[in-house]
Amino acid sequence: MIPRNLLKYNNKSRIITIGELLVEFVPCNPDGKLSQPGEMIKTASGSSGIFASAVGKLGNESGFIGQIGKDLLSQFVINVVKKQGVDTQHIKVVDEGKIGLSFVEYTESGRNFQYYRDNSVGSQLDEDGVDAEYISNSAILHYPGMLLELSQSMQRACIKAVKIAKENGVIVSFDPNIRKELIQKDGAIDRMKWAVAQADILSPTLEEAKFITGEEDISKIIRKLHAMGPKIIAITKDEDGSIISCEDECLDFSGYSIDVIDPTGAGDTFSAALLVGIMKEWDLKKIGKFANAAGALVCKKQGTIGLAIPTYEDTIKWMNSNECSTEKI
Repeated sequence: MIPRNLLKYNNKSRIITIGELLVEFVPCNPDGKLSQPGEMIKTASGSSGIFASAVGKLGNESGFIGQIGKDLLSQFVINVVKKQGVDTQHIKVVDEGKIGLSFVEYTESGRNFQYYRDNSVGSQLDEDGVDAEYISNSAILHYPGMLLELSQSMQRACIKAVKIAKENGVIVSFDPNIRKELIQKDGAIDRMKWAVAQADILSPTLEEAKFITGEEDISKIIRKLHAMGPKIIAITKDEDGSIISCEDECLDFSGYSIDVIDPTGAGDTFSAALLVGIMKEWDLKKIGKFANAAGALVCKKQGTIGLAIPTYEDTIKWMNSNECSTEKI
């Protein structure tokens, strides 16, 4: 069962996130390389942006806290995000700065990202851009861990947002979203552990869960993570599915069988679907299957926001017509 004390929203229904929006470029040919010539797909992106858009596409009220510039690519991104059902009223438009860029290619060892985001307008969000009333009137605040290392101003903005949420009974959801190039910064591990301790809901990958706990055995990992503070833990295992633990129930969900075209955004969409299921007060078995289905469907198409994220109806249809076995842990 989902912990009952997490569901006291006082009629609040909005799931919001804080973060940076990006423009992402993906080779039209999935085997294409950034070092080679070739056509690219331009898509709105950014971990928080994908999450917020997935919440909107999956039928829940969604909101975003961030900032963009007046450049044409910023206009492109915010227009796409709006079409996904995201409330963009708390995305500031500032006079100086341009939106960051991300390029991604696929190699035998996984995805390789090339970022052009130093001093990007989105990474410079500060405390002034965090509206306390907007957060306090929301049900859930979600954010990815890489924001804590993106810039000092973004770090302060996230800490302020979490503090407001905790003071007003808003559920805090945290995705570690560890980036190797960022976790090496001084104090990064301490900030990661602080964020885990503040979270009510934690959604790491299996490798991230091992890194945070220092454990290899899944039962020890889950116990250690719960002891750090989170009440709900959802561990993703790529094509092998996920494990979700809460209170006295822990289920291992198999992955859906799919042909992966582009896995970008699968984790963010899984986290979004997890929270949508919690808001609907479904049982754990249905929540896990729904989240797995949404994450799998993203992988079937190239691009992310506006291109690959599934609707609620498509996710339910896929969930009901494809096998996802469950096993108690």
